[in-house]
Amino acid sequence: MATATNPARKLFSSFKTLGLSAPQVRALMPDWWDDEAATDEGGLLELQILLARRLNVSLVSLQSQKPQPAFRSTTQRFKTVHPEGSSQLAVAASIGHGLAQLLASSCASTPLQPPVDADTLRKDLLKNNEAVTLDALCEWLWTAGIPVVHVTGWPDGLRRPDAMCVRASGRPVVIVVRKETALAKLAYLIAHEAGHIMNGHLSCDENAVLVDDTLSVDSQQSFFDQDEKQADAYAMTLLGGSALFASSKKLVGPDYSEMSLAAAALGEAQKAKLDAGQVILSWARLTEDWKLANLALRFLKTTEIAPVVINDVAKRHMNFEMLPNDGLDHIFKLTGMDLRSI
Repeated sequence: MATATNPARKLFSSFKTLGLSAPQVRALMPDWWDDEAATDEGGLLELQILLARRLNVSLVSLQSQKPQPAFRSTTQRFKTVHPEGSSQLAVAASIGHGLAQLLASSCASTPLQPPVDADTLRKDLLKNNEAVTLDALCEWLWTAGIPVVHVTGWPDGLRRPDAMCVRASGRPVVIVVRKETALAKLAYLIAHEAGHIMNGHLSCDENAVLVDDTLSVDSQQSFFDQDEKQADAYAMTLLGGSALFASSKKLVGPDYSEMSLAAAALGEAQKAKLDAGQVILSWARLTEDWKLANLALRFLKTTEIAPVVINDVAKRHMNFEMLPNDGLDHIFKLTGMDLRSI
């Protein structure tokens, strides 16, 4: 049993200066970790390396008698309306960095395609799909050399941003964190992050990160600077543009139940190669009736849950042989994707 002077306990507690509690740090450790291992010099070094990788902190900063964890130098941009947001989102970014490095390694053999505009990407997706859907968009991004995952195992009590994009090993990585099951909402988030990437908002510096704290995927309010406007415009064009606006506008006026709204959206979507969920979201932006829109989205659900859709696509594209065992464990910890048994 670990004692109060155990080096592992001291190391976990030292992350308080960065805004992480010891239990939150422990939540990112492999299940097999035992604090007693840190009483051995080799075990302590293994712990220090694990933490440095998983939280993007300097290994040297963890190796003094009194550890003082320090994030590695990065280019960080936080999109938040909260005064305390930047410091809290720095911790989120550190977790994103550690995961992004693994994801980039898993697709190292996939060439990174050059940026494309939203109209071109939409046309490309519609060649083989009836609409720009969540799974179709994720498939295209992975094929273009841009990994996309959903983090289901976010540490308890830690600020959960909606999404982020990270530069790792020279390629952008999209990480969705928002706790959401609706396919259309997470498709918008990923389209928005793609907008940041395609518009050059993510710095070319290694380990650069852009964190979107809260996006206007529903009734939430978001801070819209010029980059956010461009990313939103990219997302809306990709998801349907003027056709999406016209189709949703046709639905404005009648009184709907959640079932009749879903049926009307399906009808309009089929006419214009649109996703019915996006039609409902667009209708809600016009009417501000988000309660009814959210109820209507439930009628579109089959057995598919958005985070599972995102991560199922990821599993089809990841080369798990490129990852160390502790990396596979970390991916499982954060995303629920068990690549260890594949």
